[in-house]
Amino acid sequence: MRNQWALDWGEVDLSAMLFASNPKPVRDAIDRHRRGLDANPVRYLEKNNKPLQNAARAAAGAYFGVPAENVALCESTTSGIGLLYNGIGLRYGQEVLTTIHDYYVTHESLRLAALRGGGTVRKISLFDQVETVTVEQIVGRIIGNIGPQTRVLALTWVHSSTGLKMPIRAIADALIPINASRAPQEKVLFCVDGVHGFGVEDTTLPQLGCDFLVAGCHKWLFGPRGTGVIFGTPLGWSRVEPTVPSFLAEAPIRPGSAAMIPAPPPRRG
Repeated sequence: MRNQWALDWGEVDLSAMLFASNPKPVRDAIDRHRRGLDANPVRYLEKNNKPLQNAARAAAGAYFGVPAENVALCESTTSGIGLLYNGIGLRYGQEVLTTIHDYYVTHESLRLAALRGGGTVRKISLFDQVETVTVEQIVGRIIGNIGPQTRVLALTWVHSSTGLKMPIRAIADALIPINASRAPQEKVLFCVDGVHGFGVEDTTLPQLGCDFLVAGCHKWLFGPRGTGVIFGTPLGWSRVEPTVPSFLAEAPIRPGSAAMIPAPPPRRG
Protein backbone atom coordinates (compact mmCIF):
# COMPACT_ATOMS: atom_id res chain seq x y z
CA MET A 1 0.00 0.00 0.00
CA ARG A 2 2.77 2.44 0.93
CA ASN A 3 4.33 2.12 -2.52
CA GLN A 4 1.17 3.48 -4.18
CA TRP A 5 2.28 7.01 -3.25
CA ALA A 6 5.29 8.86 -4.66
CA LEU A 7 5.82 10.80 -1.44
CA ASP A 8 9.08 12.00 0.02
CA TRP A 9 9.34 9.46 2.82
CA GLY A 10 11.95 11.57 4.57
CA GLU A 11 9.05 13.53 6.06
CA VAL A 12 5.75 12.61 7.70
CA ASP A 13 3.02 13.81 5.35
CA LEU A 14 -0.19 15.01 7.02
CA SER A 15 -1.51 17.04 4.11
CA ALA A 16 -4.67 15.05 3.31
CA MET A 17 -6.73 17.67 5.13
CA LEU A 18 -5.47 20.25 2.65
CA PHE A 19 -4.06 18.80 -0.55
CA ALA A 20 -3.40 15.07 -0.80
CA SER A 21 -0.78 13.21 -2.78
CA ASN A 22 -2.33 11.02 -5.48
CA PRO A 23 -1.88 7.23 -5.32
CA LYS A 24 -0.63 5.40 -8.41
CA PRO A 25 -4.04 4.46 -9.90
CA VAL A 26 -5.09 8.12 -9.82
CA ARG A 27 -1.77 9.31 -11.27
CA ASP A 28 -2.03 6.71 -14.03
CA ALA A 29 -5.58 7.77 -14.92
CA ILE A 30 -4.59 11.44 -15.01
CA ASP A 31 -1.67 10.62 -17.30
CA ARG A 32 -3.86 8.49 -19.58
CA HIS A 33 -6.40 11.26 -20.07
CA ARG A 34 -3.68 13.87 -20.54
CA ARG A 35 -2.03 11.80 -23.27
CA GLY A 36 -5.38 11.26 -24.97
CA LEU A 37 -6.09 14.99 -24.98
CA ASP A 38 -2.63 15.81 -26.28
CA ALA A 39 -2.90 13.25 -29.08
CA ASN A 40 -6.23 14.48 -30.43
CA PRO A 41 -7.82 17.19 -28.25
CA VAL A 42 -11.17 17.70 -29.96
CA ARG A 43 -11.89 14.08 -30.84
CA TYR A 44 -10.93 12.89 -27.34
CA LEU A 45 -13.12 15.54 -25.75
CA GLU A 46 -16.14 14.78 -27.94
CA LYS A 47 -15.79 11.04 -27.32
CA ASN A 48 -15.21 11.14 -23.58
CA ASN A 49 -16.39 14.38 -21.98
CA LYS A 50 -20.10 13.72 -21.50
CA PRO A 51 -19.85 9.93 -20.91
CA LEU A 52 -17.05 10.26 -18.37
CA GLN A 53 -18.70 13.11 -16.51
CA ASN A 54 -21.90 11.11 -16.25
CA ALA A 55 -19.94 8.03 -15.18
CA ALA A 56 -18.27 10.10 -12.47
CA ARG A 57 -21.64 11.38 -11.29
CA ALA A 58 -23.00 7.84 -11.17
CA ALA A 59 -19.98 6.54 -9.26
CA ALA A 60 -20.05 9.41 -6.77
CA GLY A 61 -23.78 8.95 -6.31
CA ALA A 62 -23.44 5.21 -5.73
CA TYR A 63 -20.76 5.90 -3.13
CA PHE A 64 -22.89 8.44 -1.25
CA GLY A 65 -26.37 7.03 -1.77
CA VAL A 66 -27.58 9.64 -4.26
CA PRO A 67 -29.02 9.15 -7.79
CA ALA A 68 -26.69 10.43 -10.51
CA GLU A 69 -29.21 13.08 -11.56
CA ASN A 70 -28.88 14.66 -8.12
CA VAL A 71 -25.08 14.89 -8.31
CA ALA A 72 -23.25 17.90 -9.75
CA LEU A 73 -19.52 18.05 -10.44
CA CYS A 74 -17.45 21.09 -9.52
CA GLU A 75 -13.79 22.01 -9.09
CA SER A 76 -13.50 22.12 -5.30
CA THR A 77 -15.42 22.62 -2.09
CA THR A 78 -14.95 26.35 -2.57
CA SER A 79 -16.46 26.43 -6.06
CA GLY A 80 -19.27 24.11 -5.00
CA ILE A 81 -20.19 26.21 -1.98
CA GLY A 82 -20.16 29.36 -4.11
CA LEU A 83 -22.33 27.80 -6.82
CA LEU A 84 -24.77 26.45 -4.26
CA TYR A 85 -25.39 29.61 -2.25
CA ASN A 86 -25.41 31.83 -5.32
CA GLY A 87 -27.90 29.43 -6.91
CA ILE A 88 -30.20 29.38 -3.90
CA GLY A 89 -30.13 33.16 -3.59
CA LEU A 90 -31.41 35.18 -0.67
CA ARG A 91 -34.18 37.69 -1.26
CA TYR A 92 -35.10 40.63 0.95
CA GLY A 93 -36.72 39.38 4.14
CA GLN A 94 -35.06 35.97 3.95
CA GLU A 95 -32.26 34.80 6.22
CA VAL A 96 -29.51 32.21 6.25
CA LEU A 97 -28.34 30.93 9.62
CA THR A 98 -24.71 29.90 10.05
CA THR A 99 -22.12 29.97 12.84
CA ILE A 100 -19.04 31.94 13.80
CA HIS A 101 -17.09 28.68 13.63
CA ASP A 102 -17.68 28.03 9.94
CA TYR A 103 -14.97 28.45 7.33
CA TYR A 104 -14.22 31.63 5.41
CA VAL A 105 -15.60 30.14 2.18
CA THR A 106 -19.04 29.63 3.71
CA HIS A 107 -19.07 33.09 5.27
CA GLU A 108 -17.93 34.87 2.12
CA SER A 109 -20.17 32.91 -0.26
CA LEU A 110 -23.16 33.70 1.93
CA ARG A 111 -22.19 37.36 2.17
CA LEU A 112 -21.97 37.67 -1.61
CA ALA A 113 -25.27 35.82 -2.13
CA ALA A 114 -27.02 38.08 0.37
CA LEU A 115 -25.47 41.15 -1.22
CA ARG A 116 -26.91 40.20 -4.61
CA GLY A 117 -30.36 39.19 -3.45
CA GLY A 118 -30.97 41.42 -0.43
CA GLY A 119 -31.18 38.71 2.21
CA THR A 120 -29.36 38.60 5.54
CA VAL A 121 -26.76 36.32 7.10
CA ARG A 122 -26.84 35.63 10.83
CA LYS A 123 -23.96 33.96 12.66
CA ILE A 124 -24.32 32.30 16.04
CA SER A 125 -21.94 30.62 18.47
CA LEU A 126 -22.43 26.90 19.02
CA PHE A 127 -20.56 26.53 22.28
CA ASP A 128 -18.67 28.27 25.05
CA GLN A 129 -15.98 25.59 25.24
CA VAL A 130 -15.51 23.08 22.45
CA GLU A 131 -13.95 20.58 24.85
CA THR A 132 -17.19 20.17 26.79
CA VAL A 133 -19.87 20.82 24.18
CA THR A 134 -22.63 18.21 23.78
CA VAL A 135 -24.90 17.19 20.94
CA GLU A 136 -27.89 18.52 22.85
CA GLN A 137 -26.26 21.93 23.28
CA ILE A 138 -25.38 22.21 19.59
CA VAL A 139 -28.81 21.15 18.38
CA GLY A 140 -30.53 23.38 20.93
CA ARG A 141 -28.63 26.51 19.92
CA ILE A 142 -29.24 25.94 16.23
CA ILE A 143 -32.93 25.12 16.43
CA GLY A 144 -33.52 27.90 18.96
CA ASN A 145 -32.19 30.44 16.47
CA ILE A 146 -34.29 29.39 13.47
CA GLY A 147 -37.08 31.86 12.79
CA PRO A 148 -39.93 32.25 10.29
CA GLN A 149 -37.60 34.09 7.90
CA THR A 150 -34.86 31.43 7.94
CA ARG A 151 -34.53 29.70 4.57
CA VAL A 152 -31.04 28.18 4.74
CA LEU A 153 -29.00 26.54 7.49
CA ALA A 154 -25.32 26.54 6.48
CA LEU A 155 -23.00 24.37 8.57
CA THR A 156 -19.72 22.45 8.38
CA TRP A 157 -19.57 18.71 9.04
CA VAL A 158 -16.09 18.55 10.58
CA HIS A 159 -14.38 21.75 11.74
CA SER A 160 -10.75 21.80 10.58
CA SER A 161 -9.80 24.28 13.31
CA THR A 162 -10.85 22.07 16.26
CA GLY A 163 -11.78 18.66 14.87
CA LEU A 164 -15.36 19.03 16.10
CA LYS A 165 -17.66 16.69 14.17
CA MET A 166 -21.13 18.17 13.95
CA PRO A 167 -24.19 15.98 14.69
CA ILE A 168 -25.66 16.37 11.22
CA ARG A 169 -28.32 13.66 11.62
CA ALA A 170 -29.54 15.03 14.94
CA ILE A 171 -29.79 18.54 13.49
CA ALA A 172 -31.66 17.23 10.44
CA ASP A 173 -34.11 15.37 12.66
CA ALA A 174 -34.74 18.51 14.73
CA LEU A 175 -35.56 20.43 11.53
CA ILE A 176 -38.29 18.00 10.49
CA PRO A 177 -41.09 19.43 12.68
CA ILE A 178 -40.10 22.99 11.72
CA ASN A 179 -40.30 22.21 8.01
CA ALA A 180 -43.43 20.07 8.30
CA SER A 181 -45.75 23.08 8.32
CA ARG A 182 -43.88 25.08 5.67
CA ALA A 183 -44.48 25.27 1.93
CA PRO A 184 -41.66 23.79 -0.21
CA GLN A 185 -40.24 27.23 -1.05
CA GLU A 186 -40.21 28.23 2.62
CA LYS A 187 -38.62 25.13 4.11
CA VAL A 188 -35.20 25.50 5.71
CA LEU A 189 -32.59 23.97 3.40
CA PHE A 190 -29.85 22.26 5.40
CA CYS A 191 -26.57 22.76 3.53
CA VAL A 192 -23.29 21.22 4.66
CA ASP A 193 -19.64 21.82 3.83
CA GLY A 194 -18.68 18.17 4.13
CA VAL A 195 -15.12 18.08 2.88
CA HIS A 196 -13.50 16.85 6.10
CA GLY A 197 -16.01 14.06 6.64
CA PHE A 198 -16.42 12.93 3.03
CA GLY A 199 -14.17 9.94 2.43
CA VAL A 200 -13.60 9.47 6.16
CA GLU A 201 -17.04 8.68 7.57
CA ASP A 202 -18.91 5.60 6.32
CA THR A 203 -22.30 7.16 5.65
CA THR A 204 -24.57 8.50 2.89
CA LEU A 205 -26.54 11.65 2.21
CA PRO A 206 -29.87 10.01 3.14
CA GLN A 207 -28.36 8.79 6.40
CA LEU A 208 -27.09 12.27 7.24
CA GLY A 209 -30.45 13.83 6.39
CA CYS A 210 -29.23 17.18 5.01
CA ASP A 211 -30.42 18.71 1.73
CA PHE A 212 -26.97 19.41 0.30
CA LEU A 213 -23.43 18.26 0.98
CA VAL A 214 -20.49 19.79 -0.86
CA ALA A 215 -16.99 18.32 -0.85
CA GLY A 216 -13.72 18.46 -2.73
CA CYS A 217 -12.22 15.15 -3.83
CA HIS A 218 -8.52 16.02 -3.61
CA LYS A 219 -8.28 15.70 0.16
CA TRP A 220 -9.35 12.58 2.07
CA LEU A 221 -10.38 10.72 -1.11
CA PHE A 222 -6.92 11.22 -2.69
CA GLY A 223 -8.68 12.23 -5.91
CA PRO A 224 -7.38 14.38 -8.78
CA ARG A 225 -6.73 18.03 -8.03
CA GLY A 226 -9.47 20.36 -9.14
CA THR A 227 -12.35 17.97 -8.52
CA GLY A 228 -15.37 18.34 -6.28
CA VAL A 229 -18.97 17.27 -5.96
CA ILE A 230 -22.35 18.63 -4.85
CA PHE A 231 -24.87 16.08 -3.56
CA GLY A 232 -28.46 17.24 -3.24
CA THR A 233 -32.02 16.10 -2.66
CA PRO A 234 -34.85 16.70 -5.15
CA LEU A 235 -36.27 19.36 -2.82
CA GLY A 236 -32.89 21.02 -2.55
CA TRP A 237 -32.25 21.12 -6.28
CA SER A 238 -35.74 22.53 -6.91
CA ARG A 239 -34.62 25.65 -5.02
CA VAL A 240 -31.34 26.18 -6.92
CA GLU A 241 -30.86 28.12 -10.15
CA PRO A 242 -27.80 27.30 -12.31
CA THR A 243 -24.93 29.78 -12.35
CA VAL A 244 -22.63 28.24 -14.99
CA PRO A 245 -23.90 26.67 -18.25
CA SER A 246 -23.53 22.89 -18.38
CA PHE A 247 -22.46 20.89 -21.41
CA LEU A 248 -24.22 17.85 -19.95
CA ALA A 249 -27.57 19.13 -21.24
CA GLU A 250 -29.51 16.86 -23.59
CA ALA A 251 -28.93 19.24 -26.51
CA PRO A 252 -25.77 21.19 -25.71
CA ILE A 253 -24.91 24.22 -27.82
CA ARG A 254 -22.32 23.36 -30.46
CA PRO A 255 -20.01 25.70 -32.36
CA GLY A 256 -21.77 27.05 -35.44
CA SER A 257 -25.27 26.35 -34.20
CA ALA A 258 -27.87 29.10 -34.33
CA ALA A 259 -27.53 29.75 -30.62
CA MET A 260 -23.80 30.37 -31.02
CA ILE A 261 -24.12 32.84 -33.92
CA PRO A 262 -24.06 36.45 -32.66
CA ALA A 263 -27.23 38.42 -33.25
CA PRO A 264 -26.99 41.22 -35.84
CA PRO A 265 -26.38 44.70 -34.45
CA PRO A 266 -29.52 46.79 -33.81
CA ARG A 267 -30.62 49.10 -36.60
CA ARG A 268 -30.03 52.79 -36.13
CA GLY A 269 -32.56 55.46 -36.97
